[in-house]
Amino acid sequence: MIQSDSMRKFTLLVLVLLAVSCTSPKKLTYLTDMEYGRDYPAPPAPELIIQVDDCLGIQVSSETPQLAAPFTLSVNASTGEMTGRANQFVVDNDGNIDFPVLGTIHAAGKTLKQLKQEIAGQIRDRGYIKDPIVIVTLDNFTVTVVGSISNHVLPVTGNSINLFQVLAASGGTNEYSKIKELTVIRTENGVLRSYAVDLQSKDVFESPVFYLKQQDIVYMKPQGSKINSSGQATISVVSPFLTLASIITNFLLWSSR
Repeated sequence: MIQSDSMRKFTLLVLVLLAVSCTSPKKLTYLTDMEYGRDYPAPPAPELIIQVDDCLGIQVSSETPQLAAPFTLSVNASTGEMTGRANQFVVDNDGNIDFPVLGTIHAAGKTLKQLKQEIAGQIRDRGYIKDPIVIVTLDNFTVTVVGSISNHVLPVTGNSINLFQVLAASGGTNEYSKIKELTVIRTENGVLRSYAVDLQSKDVFESPVFYLKQQDIVYMKPQGSKINSSGQATISVVSPFLTLASIITNFLLWSSR
């Protein structure tokens, strides 16, 4: 009878510990409300909009390299061969770039494709090149990642990146990440705006910040964080151990009766 009672108490302890340990993985699981076998709309990646201070790489080429040379300062005018990277142009505070031969071109507010078409159209309409080939790239596409995950500035290759790709490139979340309260801070029209994202909900795909833009800040809030005297966030890891120790102590006191 004593052995049976002790076994019952031991079994109860194991069940309690399992219940405690199972709460953590649930808090770290993404997209908990998505159903297997069900189709969901896939949001397309939006085109990037050129902003003030963006660094644009613009290259003009032609079947006759000498004709493109005046538009690409890194081309050797005598041979037509590329001697370096494509020209880079920083969008000024008025949203303009100063482009060779063509002069001032307004870039802010346009997509990369729209700017490409405008430059090619001006070159063609002014009679410089009949069929110009223009390539426009965003050379300062970066996303800043801070909080309970790796803190760094993530350079982006290509024209799109989503939240899950950023998290994967940053090493993913951990047991201290508050994934229901991820924050994205975005600069829009000279104003900072913050967006709350719940990574456990399928609604993340409909968020305006699911696809990130240049200069976005991704902040993963740590659970149980406190601010120390130096202004840095520190994470309390004592609480789970105290909870476990309390359970074991109470069990020992109870089983000794």
